[in-house]
Amino acid sequence: MAEGQGFRQEMPPPGGYRKFNFGRTYPKVAWKPGIVIPGLVGCAIFGAYQAYAQKMHRQTEKFEDQDILNAIEPFLTAERDREWLKLLKRNREIENELMKDVPGWKTGTWYGEPVFFTLGEKWWDPGQTEVYAHSPAKAQNDEILWRHHSEYSAPKFYDAWIPDVIGRYLW
Repeated sequence: MAEGQGFRQEMPPPGGYRKFNFGRTYPKVAWKPGIVIPGLVGCAIFGAYQAYAQKMHRQTEKFEDQDILNAIEPFLTAERDREWLKLLKRNREIENELMKDVPGWKTGTWYGEPVFFTLGEKWWDPGQTEVYAHSPAKAQNDEILWRHHSEYSAPKFYDAWIPDVIGRYLW
């Protein structure tokens, strides 16, 4: 500092400083109850409406799906029965072909004794082993493990690495 200048003390502004609030102050409330409560009630009502609308949509879809299943069930049953009868007819033809040289052989009997016992209009299905007696073992395994088959029946990329002995039991 230069020696020629005197010391100048800083003084309060004329009229003094403004009053200082030293009492407790609370922050401003951003979410007022008059805004929050109606907002929450509105969200709850909208959510309940959406839940009800989704439930009605699911019920409608389920009803339509069940209606479709009810409509096609007779056709599916008829196709299943048709395939079953075709298989039994093919077995009968194979038995006729195999046993044509056996004297006294009548198809559906064991040397003249009836194999099947039916009462009037009652039909008893033959057992699975009996049905697949003239088929390769793979046909019976495919029938037993039918759920293992995918809809994609072309060769798959991994068929080259899995032996057929193991692969027939996988899919």
